[in-house]
Order: sequence, then structure tokens, then C-alpha cells
Amino acid sequence: MKMSSLNNRKIIKFAMLLLTSMLISFASVAAYTEMFMHGSNITIGTASVSFTQGDDTTTMGGADAINDQGTEVTFDTIPQIEPGEVRTYNEAVNITNGAGSTKTINISLYSLSGSWSQNFDYINVTVIAANGTTVGNTIKIVSSGSNVTSTGDISMPAGEEWAIKWVIKAKTTATTGQSITIVFKVEVD
Repeated sequence: MKMSSLNNRKIIKFAMLLLTSMLISFASVAAYTEMFMHGSNITIGTASVSFTQGDDTTTMGGADAINDQGTEVTFDTIPQIEPGEVRTYNEAVNITNGAGSTKTINISLYSLSGSWSQNFDYINVTVIAANGTTVGNTIKIVSSGSNVTSTGDISMPAGEEWAIKWVIKAKTTATTGQSITIVFKVEVD
């Protein structure tokens, strides 16, 4: 009988511990609350810094080279470059700060594909301020040697329009019909 009563006590103690732990877990669960974050009426505005028509934009990309928002320019009608030719576009496109405050821009190489090193010596991209001076680093994408792939951060005053100059040089040994695709990214802070 002692053994049975000892077992019963152990069972009762175990049941009490189980019941107590269940009550604690329910109490812990009840302590948690729910919180929500709602984003509503998130609206697209106007780009504070945008591409605008330069003297050479239509030659390089047609009448529709700049998208409606002014955030992308596509140069898809650049006339063929002859072997050995250096082609300069002093105003490939302009960039305008309509923010009402100084903005920081940085142009950098994003991607390059195609028969680059076999057919081209370099592509240089330079930012020219409204007063005609070069600002930031000139991007220099070369087929041999060291590349400069970013203008670095450039402070652009409010209301200014700057030119983006492109200079492209084909190799004298370039093969007719070969092409490349190059993409530059403009970051605005």
C-alpha cells in the first residue's frame, strides 16, 4: 500500500506541475500584443533631378530618347562609328536639378556587353557644369588599362542644368557590324 500511495502522490505532484506550467504558458501568451504599420496613399511624385534634352540627344536616341518621367535616356540611334574614328557628343543629354535644393549625383558604369575590347579603345563620360567646367571624375572605360568607373559624388546646385559629354573611340582594327551595349547609373541623394 505504501508503494501505491507514493505513486499516487507523484502523479498528483506531476499533475499539479503540469497544470501550473500550462497556466504560466497561457499567461505568457496573453502578454503579447499585436501592432500594425499601415502605408496608404503612397504616391509617385516628380523626379527632383531629371534628364533633359541636350544638343545631341535626338541624334543619339531619337525624339523619344528620354522617358516621360525624365529618369531614363536611351541612346539607340547612335550613327555607326568608323574604324579609328573619335566621336564626340558635347551634350549627349543634360541633367537638371529641379529640387529647389542642392542634390548629390553620382554617375557610374552599370554594365557593358558586346565586342568591347576588340572594337573600341575607349568611352569617356564627363559632366560639364553650367559654367563650362568639368565636375567630378571623367568616367574612362578603356579596352586596355585601368578604368575610372564613377564620377564620384558631385554636389549639384538647385536650378542648374549640366551637360553630359560622351567621347567614343573605335579601334582602327574594328570589325564592321560589331556593337556594344553600355549602361550608366545615375544616383541622386
